Amino acid sequence: MKHPRTCTAAVISKITLLVACLPQIASGQSSVRTVPAVIVRLDRVVDSSPSPLGLSNIFFAPPSPEIQRAMRRGEGWTGIEIADIVDGDGLRTIYAARFKVPGTDQMHYVVDTAGNLDFAHGQSLTFQPWPHIEVANLSLDVHTTRGTHRRIPYQVSRSDDGYTYARITEYLTGRMRVAGKDYAVKIRGAYREDPFYTPGPGTVFLIDLDGNGEIAEKPSVTRDGAPAAAEQVMARTPFMLGKQAWEVADLDSMGSRLVVRQTKTRVAAVEDFEAPQLVATTLNGRKYQLSKRSDVVLVEFWSVSCGFCEKARPAANELADAERGKLTWLAIAHETDRAEIERFLAAHPMNATVALYDSAAWTTYNPTGVTPLFFVVDKKGVIRFRGAGASAIDAVAAKVKMLSPVAR
Repeated sequence: MKHPRTCTAAVISKITLLVACLPQIASGQSSVRTVPAVIVRLDRVVDSSPSPLGLSNIFFAPPSPEIQRAMRRGEGWTGIEIADIVDGDGLRTIYAARFKVPGTDQMHYVVDTAGNLDFAHGQSLTFQPWPHIEVANLSLDVHTTRGTHRRIPYQVSRSDDGYTYARITEYLTGRMRVAGKDYAVKIRGAYREDPFYTPGPGTVFLIDLDGNGEIAEKPSVTRDGAPAAAEQVMARTPFMLGKQAWEVADLDSMGSRLVVRQTKTRVAAVEDFEAPQLVATTLNGRKYQLSKRSDVVLVEFWSVSCGFCEKARPAANELADAERGKLTWLAIAHETDRAEIERFLAAHPMNATVALYDSAAWTTYNPTGVTPLFFVVDKKGVIRFRGAGASAIDAVAAKVKMLSPVAR
C-alpha cells in the first residue's frame, strides 16, 4: 500500500537542513520482555529561537464554504486564506488565517488559538526578524475530543524561500541515572500536530548514550573523520546504555514522567543489536537474505518520490564504487510497481541491489516510514550504524569505510 508522503526541511541562514520524507501514518514496534525500570522526572523548556527542530510547512488556501460560514472575521478583511496548524485524530483543529486590510497590501496573520474559528478575536502575530526568516511566537490552547486541555508554546515562521513553517517550541529535559552515572534526556514532539506526548512515534526521545555530556540530534562526522550517530531512541525499542539494554516504556501525555526499563532483547533494528531477519525480492526476481551476507551491508529504505533520497543518491553511488567487492548496498523501495522503479532508475541510476517493497522489512526496520533510512550491518550481522535523512549519508559512508577490510 502506498501512503501520502510529506518532506520536511527548514531553511535557516541560507542553510537547508536535509531531513527526510515522512508518511502521514505511522505504526509502533512491538513491546518486548522486560525487567526493572527507572523513572525520569522531566522539566519543560521553551525554545523561542528559529530552530529547525520539529519544523514543517503549513499551506494557506481559501477556506471552504463550510468554514467560511462558521468563521468570524474582522471588518474589511480581504483575500482571506487559512491553514491548519494543529490537526490530528482526537484533536480540535486550530487554524491560522492571513488577510489584507483596506488601504494596504501588507499581509496580516492571526491564529484561532482556541480552535473555534473566531479569527476576529484571535491572536495577531508579530514577526521578529532573523537572518532570512521571520518568527512569531505564541501560545495555543489545544483541546482533545475527550475533553483534555493543554496550553503549549508555538511558533509560526515566514522564510525568504517563500514558505511558511510552524512548530511546537517546547521540549522536556531530565536525567537518567544508570550504574552511578547520570545521562541527559531530552524529549520533544516529532511534528507540529503532536501537542501531547506519547510513548510512540509522535514523540522524539534523545539520550546522551555515550555519556559525553552532549546529545547529538543528528548523525555527523567528527573532525577526525569518525562517524557519530544521532542519540535518538525509539519507544519500546531497545538501546544500549551503561553496557545494559534498555527501552522507553511509558511517558504521560503532559510530559512530566518518563519510564525507562531494562530489556533482555538482543535482536532489534537499532545500533549494537543483532539485525533482524530480512528477505527482499530484487528487481530481477531473486530473493536477497540478509543472514546470508558475506560482506558489510548497507540497507537503505527509499522511495522514488522522496527528494531527500535523491539528495543522498550521488554520495551513496560514490560509496558503492569505492567499496566495490567489500560492500553490498541493498535499497528497498517504498513502491511495489517494478515498472515504476525501473523508469526512475533509468534516469537516476543506483549502484545498488534494488528491491521491491516488502511489508515485513519495512514494518521491522522502518515502522514510521522515514526515507531515506540507512542501516550499516557488519559481517557478524550486528547493526553498527543507523541514520535517517540525506544529511546522514556522510556519517554512513564513514562507518562503512571504518568496517571495511582496508580500514581494519
